[in-house]
Amino acid sequence: RVEETMERLQPRNVARITWEEVSRHTAKDDTWLLIDGKVYDVTPFLGLHPGGGQLIVEAAGQDATSLFERTHGEGLRYSLRLLNQFFIGVCADPNKAAPADEAQPTPEFLATLRSITGALHAFDE
Repeated sequence: RVEETMERLQPRNVARITWEEVSRHTAKDDTWLLIDGKVYDVTPFLGLHPGGGQLIVEAAGQDATSLFERTHGEGLRYSLRLLNQFFIGVCADPNKAAPADEAQPTPEFLATLRSITGALHAFDE
C-alpha cells in the first residue's frame, strides 16, 4: 500500500530507468547508484569522495540504501544534498536489486532521505 502511494506521488517528468540498465553501470568510469529507488550517476564524484571512490564502485549494481545510511551517519544531510546533484531518474523496478548491506534502512533514515530528496526532486508539471 505504501508502495502504491509512493508510485502515485512520483513526478511523471522524471526518467524511469530499469534495474537492468542501472545494473550495467558498475565500472570506475561509469558508476550509478540505486538509493531508495532513485538513480544517481556518481561517476564524477568518485575521485572526490572522502571515503574513497572504490567504496562507491563496490556499492554499484546493488541497492545501496542501507549502506549509504551506515556510512554517512554524522554528515547525512550534507551527504544527501551532495548526492542529489547526481540524480538522473527513478528506478522502474527497484525490487529487482539485491541489497548492498544486510541491514534494512531505519525508518528515521528513510524519513530524512525522503524529506531531502523529495524537496530537491520536486518538479513543476
